Parts: sequence; structure tokens; C-alpha cells
Amino acid sequence: MIDPDTGRESIENAAERTIMAHYTGRPRFEWDEDGRIMTLLNRFAFVDDARLVWSVPAMVQVDGASIPKFAWSILGSPFVGRYRKASVVHDWYCDIRTREWKATHRMFYEAMRASKVSGAKARIMYAAVYYAGPRWDIAPDYDAELAETVAAEVYSLDQSAMAVGEQLERPELALWQRRQVDEDAFVAMCDDFAKRCTSVEDVETMIDDHMGATE
Repeated sequence: MIDPDTGRESIENAAERTIMAHYTGRPRFEWDEDGRIMTLLNRFAFVDDARLVWSVPAMVQVDGASIPKFAWSILGSPFVGRYRKASVVHDWYCDIRTREWKATHRMFYEAMRASKVSGAKARIMYAAVYYAGPRWDIAPDYDAELAETVAAEVYSLDQSAMAVGEQLERPELALWQRRQVDEDAFVAMCDDFAKRCTSVEDVETMIDDHMGATE
């Protein structure tokens, strides 16, 4: 809002307008002996543009599986480079599935951009999870807010893996993942994702039109 007396925007409103997606906390990681699983040693979170907090509790173990393996050969391992933090948050929310699949994948895109991943590369990575990543239904009677609170408290208890097995009882959620992936077709479209698309909506439309939203 512009101050009618000064003709300038108030400091409070300017600060409000310039808040952008960001991470809170500095994550520390530890690899298992074979280098396939990474354990988060302290809690951290991503705050998206809508100010929704995507918190990841301590002692969570992730393996990058939320990003289709075929994309690793194109873009590199999810635990190498600037999108590592984004991939950890994405992995966790694909595991607990307390928020809608599309919102979770879109958060991954925002988190990559907050990590200074280029728009072109972030759109290709988003295309990979939208095309071949996991999808699920949220049960209507599932209290997602309670589930996330309990999960965070359980995992942060003494920062110990002892509590990892304790999970809030939840309804069975239908998990869908594309069984057959046309890797060649995806690779052929990567340039279009990078150059012709300007948003995640453009990416979704291109995939739905040319590769099919479902099998």
C-alpha cells in the first residue's frame, strides 16, 4: 500500500511483498556405508512462495527415489549439486504423502529455484517427476496436519533412529507410478521443457498433450 502523505510504500508492506521462497536451517547429512542412503541429522524446512512450510524432521533417511532413476543419467544424482536440499524435502513428502502429489512436485520446482538451480534445468527436473514420479490420493478422513506434527515429534525425539518405526496409523493411500516410461521420448522433449516452457503449467500441458497424463 502506498502512503498517501509520502507517496511511498511503507517499510512493512515492502518487506511483506519481497518475502520469497527460502530454506530455514542448515541441513547436515550422513551417508551409509555403501553410499546409497543419506540420513538427515537435523531438522530443516523449505518455505514456499505461499508461505507453506515443508518441514523435514531429523533422522529421516532418503535415497532419491522420488526422482525417476532414468532422469539421473540425464541430470545427475539428486544428491549432487544445487538441488540436493530440494530432493531431500521432495523425497520426504513423497514418503509420507500428507499433501497432494501435484503440490508436492510443484514444491520441488520452487525449492530447486530457491537453491539457485537454473529455470531450464528445474523445468526438466519437474518434468521428470510430473511424468514418471509418484502420484497418490489423499483419503478424505486423513488428518494431514496431525500426521505431520506427530511424524516430526517422533523423528526428532532425542534425534534417535529408535523412534523411526513409530508411525501415525493412517488409511491406505493409493499410490500410482507410471509402469512404462518412454525415456527416448522424454529426452527428445527436454529441450522443449527448457526453452519453450516458462512455467510448471506449461510443462504439465506439454507432457499431458504429448506423453499422456496417465497410462
